Amino acid sequence: MRTTALGAAAVLTGCSRVQLNDPLVRINHLPRKFARRCGSFTANVCGLLSEHAENVKYKLNDDDWKPVRQKGPRVPPPNFTLEINAKDLNAGKNRLEISTHAPGHEPVMIGREFEYDPGPIHLPVVRDWAQGDLDVQDGYWKVVEKKGVHRVRLKRGFENYDRIVVVTGAFPQGRRVETDLIFRRNEGNPFGFGILPLWGGRPDDEGVTPSRGWDFSCAWFYSYYNAVGMEFSYKNGAAKEVFVSTYKSYPVKPGIHYSVIVESWPEFDESGKRKLWRQRMKWHKKGDNEKSKWIELTDIEGAPLPSDEYAVALVCHRSNVEFGPVKVTAIDGPADV
Repeated sequence: MRTTALGAAAVLTGCSRVQLNDPLVRINHLPRKFARRCGSFTANVCGLLSEHAENVKYKLNDDDWKPVRQKGPRVPPPNFTLEINAKDLNAGKNRLEISTHAPGHEPVMIGREFEYDPGPIHLPVVRDWAQGDLDVQDGYWKVVEKKGVHRVRLKRGFENYDRIVVVTGAFPQGRRVETDLIFRRNEGNPFGFGILPLWGGRPDDEGVTPSRGWDFSCAWFYSYYNAVGMEFSYKNGAAKEVFVSTYKSYPVKPGIHYSVIVESWPEFDESGKRKLWRQRMKWHKKGDNEKSKWIELTDIEGAPLPSDEYAVALVCHRSNVEFGPVKVTAIDGPADV
């Protein structure tokens, strides 16, 4: 039985509806610049559609118009997510247009420009959230400031299936990811939250959207086990998923400040071909580092990941969590600290 929320089948639609007097289309997340994409890791544009919007479609640059589709569990109304493949992006400037109409309304045409940088990611990267301009895969996120520290969290009422915000673009190297978080509440069961140190996007058949697959490693808390742990998992579209996981009992409590460190790195055979990804994690109350022990897992044990380049991202599933600044550094193997 598949238990990881990133592969859960339940559909959640309990989020705020767009009212008639609201815009027919509301773009919540379209960053000024997208960092490097690779494979199934797409550049996403997220927002809300009025229930009265009809014939919603979009086009990128000089491409053909494409329909905007909403479908649970990932993208139930009123949410929408446009998934743009790297092959369709121009290096530098791009233009997105969205068109719709509704009975009794004038036709709506929205045009936005953004940039794409396909160049390599240079580590270290520190995402302190102060600049806003969030790069979101799914969901409605916002930045809050508390005691001079900027934190990122979901907008209340939008805590449903696998809400993901990107920290870095895609790169092949090993990485150490450090952040702190405060769990506020869950909005359903089971729920989970944490880091995606290897996020490869959502593989699926050409033209299928919202995409149904996934390609990731995670380091998170999952209420199904009342535990923290790690997983590797891969699923292509409607195909059967593969996964491997390890967990240790660790109840989390609302309002407690936790620190998370996760290290993921590739190991190679004598010919230089990657043979596996290895990952280890520490999760502890902030300030209790000496009491924390590493837990470790490799993808080769049950879910070999196919991609060579992965992003770093954060995930909430049916939960609301405040994430602090995220630091990503390059490693070739386990760090000494």
